[in-house]
Amino acid sequence: MTISLPKPLRTYQYRPLTVFSLIDTDTDRVLPQLFEMCVKGGRSSRSRTDAGNFAGYREALVRSGAVVGYEPRHQALLDGWLRTCVVDMGTVGRSRSGEQMLAVAPLTLAAYRAGLPKERTRHRGIDDLVYQVLVAELARTEGQGNAVAQLRDLVVRTVGRGLEIGPQPRWEPRLSDPAQLDIGALLELRFLEGFEMADARKVDDVVADGPMPRVAADLGATLLAHLRVYGDRLPPQSLMGGFAALLATGIYTFTLRTDAAARELLRTGTLPSDMASAGTDTTPPSELEIYCDVTEDIGSQSDRLAKRCVERDLDRTRLAFRDRMTFVVVEQVLNRIADEKSRYETLDRPARLELLASLRGHRRVESSCEAQIDNLVADPGDSATETEVDFLRQVQGQDTSELDKLLDVMQFVNETKALKNSVGWLSSVGGLRKPYGLLHGLSANRRTWRYAPSDEQLTALLLALFVGPGGQSHRTSMPLQSVLDRLHDRYGILIDRPPRFLDGAEARAAATANLEAFKRRLQLLGCFDSLSDDFSVQVVRHPLGDAR
Repeated sequence: MTISLPKPLRTYQYRPLTVFSLIDTDTDRVLPQLFEMCVKGGRSSRSRTDAGNFAGYREALVRSGAVVGYEPRHQALLDGWLRTCVVDMGTVGRSRSGEQMLAVAPLTLAAYRAGLPKERTRHRGIDDLVYQVLVAELARTEGQGNAVAQLRDLVVRTVGRGLEIGPQPRWEPRLSDPAQLDIGALLELRFLEGFEMADARKVDDVVADGPMPRVAADLGATLLAHLRVYGDRLPPQSLMGGFAALLATGIYTFTLRTDAAARELLRTGTLPSDMASAGTDTTPPSELEIYCDVTEDIGSQSDRLAKRCVERDLDRTRLAFRDRMTFVVVEQVLNRIADEKSRYETLDRPARLELLASLRGHRRVESSCEAQIDNLVADPGDSATETEVDFLRQVQGQDTSELDKLLDVMQFVNETKALKNSVGWLSSVGGLRKPYGLLHGLSANRRTWRYAPSDEQLTALLLALFVGPGGQSHRTSMPLQSVLDRLHDRYGILIDRPPRFLDGAEARAAATANLEAFKRRLQLLGCFDSLSDDFSVQVVRHPLGDAR
C-alpha cells in the first residue's frame, strides 16, 4: 500500500497489550541469553563474536588440543558435527552471499558464552518477560532472601551441572566435571572456549506490568517448578528441552489468551477474568479450546477438528490486529484529555486498558480521528494510486464512527504485513519446526497446520501437570480425568471432547477415538496401564517413574 499514514499510525504493534513483539522468533535461541540473564542478575554481555568466522573458531578448537586424536583428514567429520549438533548456520544479509553463525544449541549453560544471536531483539521480549516472572515467583514463594541470587544458584546447580561460573563482571563458565556433560555438550563447551567474552552490562527493562499478571505469573511458576523439581532428575540437555517446550507452549497460549481478552474487553467494556489483578490468588482457568489430535490419522475427523482449530486461531489473529490498533489510536489522543491522562498514570496495565476501551467514543477521540482522515484525503501521499484515493474518500463518507473509519484505513494499509508477522510469530512459538510444539504441518502450507503434540511435547506437559502444590515436588500418579482437566485448565488443550464451535455427534465420536489414541500414547510413554474399563479409576503414572 502506498497511502502515507502519519508516523504514529505506521504500526501493527502494541506491546502494552501483546507484551512481545509479534514477529517470528526461535525459542531455542532464547534459552542461552535467558539463562545468561539468570546467572548475571538481569545483565547481559555485549557480543564480541565474529559470526562470519566459523572456520576460525573451528581451527581454534583444533589448536586447543581438546579434540584428542584429530588429524586433518577428520576436518569434514568435525565440521559436520559442529554444524549439525552445535551451531545453527545461516546466510548473510538479503543477498545471501555468505554464511554466518546465527546461534548455538542450548546443550549446556555455557552456551551463553557464544554471544549469539548478536542482537537480543531477535528474542522479541521473551527473555525479558520470563526473567522477570522467574524472579517474581521466587520472591513470592521464598518470602525472604535475594531472589536474584537464588535464581542464579538454581540455574547454575541444575542447568549448569559440570560447570563453575567465574566472578563478575564476566561470569565466565568453565568446565569443572566432564562426567556431568554428555559428548555433545562437552564438544560445544570446548568449541565455545575460543569465543571472547565481554563484561556484563545492565539490560534496559523493556517489559512493564503486563495485561494478564496472573497468567504471566503462572508461566513463571511452571518454568521455575520445572527447574526445581526436575533439575536433579533430568540430564541438563533434557531439562532444557522440557523447559523450551513449556516456554513455547506458555508463550503461544499467552498470545491467544491476550487476543481473546482484548476482544472481550472491547466488546463488554469490563475486564475479563484473564486480566484480573495481580493480587488475585489463583490463575483463572484457560477458556481456550485447542483440540489436539493424537491419532496420527491424517484426513480423519479428529485430524480435521485439529486443523479447524488452527484455522480459527489464525482468523482471530487477523481480528486481533484491529483490536490492538484501537488501543493505539485512543492512547495517542489521551494527552488531549487531561483528567483521564492523570488517572491513567496511576493505574496498573489492565486498568489502563479498561480506561482506554471506555474512551473509544470520547469526543476528543472522534475529532482527532476525523482530522486525520481529512488530512489523508487531502494529502494521501505522492505514491498513492487513484484506487487508494477513491478508497479514502469512500471511508470518509461512511456513516460510522470516526474511530472505525480510521481503523479501516489502518487495516487497509498495515494488515497484510501485520498478519504475515503475527502468523510467523504463532508458527515459531507454536513449535512448527521443532521436535516439541503444539503445531504440526508443512511450514509453507497453512492448510496442513493442525494441533498435534509430539511425544517430546506431551512428556513436557505431563511433567508440568504432575508438579505438586507449591512447585517443590511431584505426584507419582494422577487419575486420567484429572490429567485431561488440567490440560484444559492450564493450556486450553482438549483431547476427549471437541471444541464448542464444532460440537456434534460426529465430532464427539472423533474425540472418543482421540481419547483412546491418547491412552495408547501414554502406554508407549510407559506411564499408563489400562487395567480397567472404568474411566473414573484409570490412572496415569509419572513419566519418570516412581522415584522421587
